[in-house]
Amino acid sequence: MIETPLWEGELEPDDTVPPAASQRGPESTGSGAPMRNLPVVSIGRPEVWNVVDFFDAGALPAPMRSKLSEADFYLVRLACSFRPEHDNTEIEWARFSVSLQRDEAGLIPSAFDLHPLFVTSEVKRNVTISLAPTLKFLEVEAGIGSVGFGIEYQEIQPIISASGAGESEPAWDFQAAKGTHVHGSKWMHLLVRASPAMTTCHARLELSADVVRSGLRIAAFSRPRQTMADPLTVRLWG
Repeated sequence: MIETPLWEGELEPDDTVPPAASQRGPESTGSGAPMRNLPVVSIGRPEVWNVVDFFDAGALPAPMRSKLSEADFYLVRLACSFRPEHDNTEIEWARFSVSLQRDEAGLIPSAFDLHPLFVTSEVKRNVTISLAPTLKFLEVEAGIGSVGFGIEYQEIQPIISASGAGESEPAWDFQAAKGTHVHGSKWMHLLVRASPAMTTCHARLELSADVVRSGLRIAAFSRPRQTMADPLTVRLWG
């Protein structure tokens, strides 16, 4: 469960996408009527830690010390959830995306690694990951971290593919598997690489999805109603 959502609300149809262009399968025709009562989604408030805070500096492997001397690394825990409210409504595909922002000096961080990266065939339960000496995510036996700590997932459901490593706009795609649809809470971890001179970082979070109702597919996305600052732009550190 996401205990502290950053935002929660219904997906909204993307009016900029023509109905024909929003279809992903053979059922490409629809009435063009607006869809109402789309699935409710929530975006969790990111949790962020400086990687150096996890370890005893004197016990760090040489490859990790070398990387940490070149740049700052932050571990970011992200979450979202999907709750279709009608029996004839499903989320067939969804994307959770993160846009890392430039600071006032023009510095921009990048995604050094993402997890989960690629899950295709089975539901994984009680998965523990840690950081390898190369500062890459590594699945380990439950309760055992490769350099002293572990992050646990209760469940990872296929089909998931991540993109954007080495870039400033990482994302996770969730695809319905046979006999299922995209639903429930999703947890993701991002390792961000930043210049030591970058003392503050903001990120824009977004959800987009293909919703299927009675054979009709429509593109939809998260769009908070707002009167002031964008609630989906958050400060990660600084």
